[in-house]
Amino acid sequence: MKLSQQLLAIVIFALLSYNCTDDDTTSTPLNPEPLTVTDIDGNIYSTITVGNQIWMLENLKTTTFNDGTPITFFTSQEFGNNWGSLNDQNAFYQWADTFDLNNQFEEELPFDYYGAMYNHFAIESGKLAPEGWRIPTIEDFLELENYLSNNGQEGTEGEALKTTTGWLEFSGNGTDAIGFKGLPNGYINAFGGPTLGGGICTWATTEVNTETNSRTVINLFDQTTIEYMQNAIQLGAGIRCIKE
Repeated sequence: MKLSQQLLAIVIFALLSYNCTDDDTTSTPLNPEPLTVTDIDGNIYSTITVGNQIWMLENLKTTTFNDGTPITFFTSQEFGNNWGSLNDQNAFYQWADTFDLNNQFEEELPFDYYGAMYNHFAIESGKLAPEGWRIPTIEDFLELENYLSNNGQEGTEGEALKTTTGWLEFSGNGTDAIGFKGLPNGYINAFGGPTLGGGICTWATTEVNTETNSRTVINLFDQTTIEYMQNAIQLGAGIRCIKE
């Protein structure tokens, strides 16, 4: 009887060991690979999950619409002051200002360091974001702001989105509290000139007021909070896409 009990214990132990081993091999990894997204030009973007949202960790850089149509590169030599023209209705992009006049960086910045800047008609095309992604709404940014506010950043939501280096002194560096890496891409003025690179971050939303010809943009500037501004639609901005 004693031998039988010993054999039974060995069998049970073996079965339990087998089941544990089988579970271990099929379990979800503790550190799964982070999600990335690739645009039509082949640019690869890292992402960040914030609450229920997934955001790109860089400004959009595509120079091609997601249907394969090239976006026109704007130069004042070729197009004059037509960047903000509401009559021609041309979709334009150009690169943000990386002149680094105040020597924030030891080495020259890549031309696409801050991402591309798009005019009103490029943004309104509905063809900028990669498949499964979109230009964010005001509500998307408000949800992001609420997440920050509810997680130790009340009153410092804007500062929490800014990088810890690379901002001009009068704008101030951020804390990058959640790793969102908001860079000071500046904006494009109505005449097509890159403006205030290194000093302000400008992200477009989908919200357009047709009565005032203005677009709501998100600004990270010299305040600790996030600023929601009504910019004339003639101005150009960068884009941080959000997953649909």
